[in-house]
Amino acid sequence: MNNLASAYRLRGRLGEAVPLLEQLLVNCRQVLGDDHPKILVSVGNLALADESAGRRSEAIPLLEQTFADRRRVLGDDHPDTLGALNNLVSAYRSAGRYADSHRLCSTSRCDNTSLVSVAHLFIFPNNVITYLESNSIGGPAFGRASITDTLPSDRTEMSTDKLVELLTDQQPAKIEEALYELCNTISNIVSSYDDPYDAFAELVQNALDATAAARELNQDGFIPEISVNVDVSRNTLTVCDNGTGIGWEQRKWAVKPNYSLKRRLGQRSSRGEKGAALTFLQFGHSEFSLKTQTDQDSWKYTIVDGRNWFERTYKILDEAPSDPTNIGDHPQAEFALERVDRDDDSTSGTTASVRFPDNRLSELLGDDPKIARKRLEYILLTRTGIGFYIHNSDNETLAPWQKDLQVSVSLTMGTDTSNWSVKPGFLFPHVMAKQAGARKSSLLTASKKNSELLFDYFDESWIKKYLERISKNPRHMDVIHRFEVRGYVSYAFHNSWYEDVSAKHLELPADDTDTSVLAESLIQVNGGFLVAVRDFPTGRRKSFLHRSGAEHKSRTFVLLNFGGDYKPDYGRKNLSAEAHALVLDLCKALIAFTSDKRDALFRGTQQSAHNAKNTHDAGEALKEDAKRMQSRGLLIKSGDRELSRAPATETEVVAEFVRLVSNNILPGFEIYGFLARGILDGYFDYGLSFGKNHMYDVDEIPFGVAFSEGRDLKSSGQWMEFKVRSDALIDDIKKNAGESGKKYFSLIDLLICESIDTATDKFELIEINEDNYDERKYFGVTHLLESSENNEHKIQVICLQKLREILAGTGKISELREVTPLEE
Repeated sequence: MNNLASAYRLRGRLGEAVPLLEQLLVNCRQVLGDDHPKILVSVGNLALADESAGRRSEAIPLLEQTFADRRRVLGDDHPDTLGALNNLVSAYRSAGRYADSHRLCSTSRCDNTSLVSVAHLFIFPNNVITYLESNSIGGPAFGRASITDTLPSDRTEMSTDKLVELLTDQQPAKIEEALYELCNTISNIVSSYDDPYDAFAELVQNALDATAAARELNQDGFIPEISVNVDVSRNTLTVCDNGTGIGWEQRKWAVKPNYSLKRRLGQRSSRGEKGAALTFLQFGHSEFSLKTQTDQDSWKYTIVDGRNWFERTYKILDEAPSDPTNIGDHPQAEFALERVDRDDDSTSGTTASVRFPDNRLSELLGDDPKIARKRLEYILLTRTGIGFYIHNSDNETLAPWQKDLQVSVSLTMGTDTSNWSVKPGFLFPHVMAKQAGARKSSLLTASKKNSELLFDYFDESWIKKYLERISKNPRHMDVIHRFEVRGYVSYAFHNSWYEDVSAKHLELPADDTDTSVLAESLIQVNGGFLVAVRDFPTGRRKSFLHRSGAEHKSRTFVLLNFGGDYKPDYGRKNLSAEAHALVLDLCKALIAFTSDKRDALFRGTQQSAHNAKNTHDAGEALKEDAKRMQSRGLLIKSGDRELSRAPATETEVVAEFVRLVSNNILPGFEIYGFLARGILDGYFDYGLSFGKNHMYDVDEIPFGVAFSEGRDLKSSGQWMEFKVRSDALIDDIKKNAGESGKKYFSLIDLLICESIDTATDKFELIEINEDNYDERKYFGVTHLLESSENNEHKIQVICLQKLREILAGTGKISELREVTPLEE
C-alpha cells in the first residue's frame, strides 16, 4: 500500500495518494503502536501529501505532530528530525504564519533570517545548519563528523580515497567497496544528460535559484544579478551570481551524487530536486570549479579531468571487480577543496565553471564574433532559465525577483571580448520573426490577412472560451486549474517556417554541409511543444504526442507553462501522468483551432516561383528555394548509382522510387507516368514472374512475395501515392469530401513514403514479417495500412527508410544520411 501511495504521489496523483496514506497510517497504528519508526514515516508522508495537495489545514497539524514525535523518539540531532523541522517551518511560511515560524526557530535556536528556499541544487539550508551547530550535532549517522575529522579544514589536493570519502558516506576501511558503486552512480547520472546545452541549463538554473533565495532574504534594495561568461578559446562556460552562496559546513552536501537536500527537506519553491546536476557538471566535463561565498566564509572546490577519471576507474573495476586490495592501483583523482579568505568587499554569491571535453562551443557558435553573439543569446533565451515564460508580455505575472533580474553576458573569442546585457524572457517565434525581418504576425483571435504567423497566449479562461473539447473535460480542467496551466501557441504559413526564420536569425550558412546537423541541435523554436515549470523552460523541444497531422504539427509551436503543485523535475525528461494526458489532448485541440484560422495566412511563393507577380519576386522566391535545397545537401550527381542523402520532399521520394525500379531492386513495376495535379500521383501495372529470386525468404529475400500455386503475380490499373511521411496520407484521407487534396482510402493501392508513423487515429500500420508476408502484393512492400472503417481494403506501403535499413546488410543498397523532411 505504501509503494502504491508513493507512486501516486510521485506522479502527482495526490487525490489517490492521500486516502491510501490515511488508511496505511490507521493500519500501522493498530499493529505497531504510535512510536514505531514506520509510524513516524507514515505521518510525515501523509503530511507532505496533504501539503502538496494544498490542504494546509490538514497538513500543518500533522507536520507539527511529526516534528514533536521525531524529537521525542529520535532526538534533536537525527536527520529525520531536522527534515521535519524544515518541513514545518516551510509550511508555516507558505501559510503566512511568520510569527509561528519565528517562534519555532527561536525555541529550536535556529536563525530565522535563513528560513528561505534552498539556494542551490545541493545546498543545506542555513536554518538547519545553524540548528545543527547550536545543538552540537555531528554524529556519524549525519555524516558531519566524517567531514570534520577526515577532510581538510583548510586546503589540500586530495587523492581518490579522499574523493570517495567526500562523495559517499563510507569510512576509509570501506572506500574500496564504495568506489565501484560510486563510479556506477556517476555513470548513470552523466549518461542521462544527452543535450549539448545541459551545462548551460544547469549552471544558469542553480544561479537563478540562488538569487531568488537571496531576494527573499533581502527584500529591500537587493538586485539579483547573473553573469554568463563564455570563452571559446579555452572552451569554458562560467556562470556567476550574487545569490546566497554555500556555507563551508555544507561542502559535502554540495557535491555528493544523488543527494538533494531540496527533496529531503521538502523544499518546493526551487526547480530541480534530484541531486544529479552537480555530479554531471563535475564528471561530465574536463574540468569543474566552484567558488562560493556567504556572509560568513568562502571556499573553493576544483576537480580536473573528472570524466576521464571515473570512466577509466569504472572500466578497470568492471573488468576486474574481484576485491581490489589497494585503491592506489586505480587512477588518481585530481581535485582540491580549500577554504579561502572571504572578500569583505564582495557580496555573497557563487561562481561555477566547466571546461567542455570537446570543441562544442566553437561548433555551436562559429568563428564570427557577431554571429556567435546572436547564437549565444539564442541559447540563453531558449535553452536556459534566463528565457523564462512571460505571459502575454505582461511583467506583472512575474515574481519580484524576476522583474528585477539583471543578466550580463561576456563572450571571448581569441583576443576579442564583447560584453552586453540580455533582457530575460523566452524568445517567442513572433518576436524572432520580427527581428529577422519576416512578414507580419498577428493574434489568432484577431488575425490579419497575409500574416506569416498566427499566435496567441492561453490560460484557463482562454481555453474555456475557445477550446470546447478541453473545457468540457472535468479531469483536464482540474489539472489546468491545479497546475495553473498557461502557455503560448503559434501556427506558421508553411512547414519549414520556424527553421527558416531561426536559420536566418542565427545566420546558419546555406552552403555548409554540416548545417543541417548544427541546425538540428541549435534550433529550439520549431514545430512541437516545450514544457516550462514555474515559468522556466525545462530541456529541449519535444515532438507532439499524437501521431497524425504531420503538416499541421510541423507548422505549430506550443509552450506549456506548469505552475502550482507541479513537480519541478517533471518536464525535463518526462511528464507526470496527469500532465501527459492533458498535453496530448490540449495540443491536438490547439492545432485544430489554429489550423482553422489558416485562411488569414500569407499564401507564399516559396513553393513555386511561377506564382510571383514579377521577375524580381520570382527571383527572390528562387533564392529562397535554392537556399532550402542547399541546406539539405547534395541529392545526386552524374555517375552516382545511389542518392547522397535520404529524400526530404515528395518529388525526391519519386526520384528514389524510380531509381530503385530502374535498377531492378524493386522488380515487376510497369509505370505509365506521374501526375503533378492528379487525385493520385502515379498509375502502373504490375507483373512478377514466378522464380526463386522473387520468393520470400526471411534471411535471403526478406522483401519477397508468396506465389500462390506457383503462378505469376499480375495486376493492372493500379494507383500509387507518394509522401515523405505516411501520416501525411492519413491527413489527406481524413479531409472532408471536396476539400483540396482529399484522398480516398479505397482507391489507393500503393503508398511510397520515406518514413512511417506507427499509430494514427482509426488507422494502423502493420509491418510485414514472416507471419503475414503472404499479404504482400508487390515485391519490396514493408507495411500494410489498415483502416478501422474499411475492412475490405489494405494499402500496400513501401517505406524507403525501412527498405534501406534491411537491404544495406545485403550490400544491394546503402543507408543514406537522414535530413529533416520539408514541404515542397
